Amino acid sequence: MAFTENFTEVALEKAYELLSGAKTIMVCTKGAKDGQYNVTPYGWFTTYDYEPVSKMLFVSDPSHQAAANVLRTKEFAVCVPKDEDDPLIAQAGSVSSPDADKFALFSIKGERATKIDAKVIPGMSRAIIEFKLARVVEEGSVKIFMGEAVAAWKKA
Repeated sequence: MAFTENFTEVALEKAYELLSGAKTIMVCTKGAKDGQYNVTPYGWFTTYDYEPVSKMLFVSDPSHQAAANVLRTKEFAVCVPKDEDDPLIAQAGSVSSPDADKFALFSIKGERATKIDAKVIPGMSRAIIEFKLARVVEEGSVKIFMGEAVAAWKKA
């Protein structure tokens, strides 16, 4: 059963609403090795446009594996946690390595995203948004990753 059976599709210009009230997002990316996927929590994020599609940004230390993955693949997914105290948030944030398979390490049940090559985590999510990378800006010691929504889902 695909995760989309328990989620309702959201119009791309309304996807920004799915981030409302979230303090943390889980950024899901394709790892450097075949079959390897990554998930990393971020607290520095915001939406910045919604016409013709929702756009959002997140801020990352460029040394983080998620940053390298987004730069390489030009795409990422965002899972919005149902519970801000979900232990997976702290677990996923405790490891950053190009060799780490967080899905295996923390027994995360991930499912394939619908429009990009990433695994998402529907079991812990109230919403899932898939993005194509639009732009990266270097500012001081961080990189700002800006993405345009290509698919959006909310828990039914």
